[in-house]
Amino acid sequence: MSKNKTFNVCYLREYLDPEHQGDYFYAYETIYRNVPEKYRSKFDNQKMKLKILKHCDWNYKETATNFANCTRVELIDEDKYYTTYEEVFGDTAAGDKKMFNDYGQSYDTRQSFRKDFNKKLTYKRNPIKKILEQERGIH
Repeated sequence: MSKNKTFNVCYLREYLDPEHQGDYFYAYETIYRNVPEKYRSKFDNQKMKLKILKHCDWNYKETATNFANCTRVELIDEDKYYTTYEEVFGDTAAGDKKMFNDYGQSYDTRQSFRKDFNKKLTYKRNPIKKILEQERGIH
């Protein structure tokens, strides 16, 4: 793993899929984006994850009726976090720079978001974010 790699601390909430009886899905929110690898040991332990989880659970304003009352915190590596449709589907999705998984990469407005440690990296790996912010008058 390169020294310049980052990871992302994400909060997951599990929901019952109303269209597929018995199936569940996770909704992700980024808490800390582009955390330098040198801080991994600070976040990758049970005590810290529980501290973050308690804070997020306590402060989350739930409006969905299909919430399954199950939450957790995950560390997601930079490459997985910024995977695009083009990277997953190749020529079929050529030029599609949208994120394949929604971890909250394009938004700083979700409830649990706290900090982006490297905004330049965010804009480089996720050009859609800058476009969305320009449309909203942020840039």
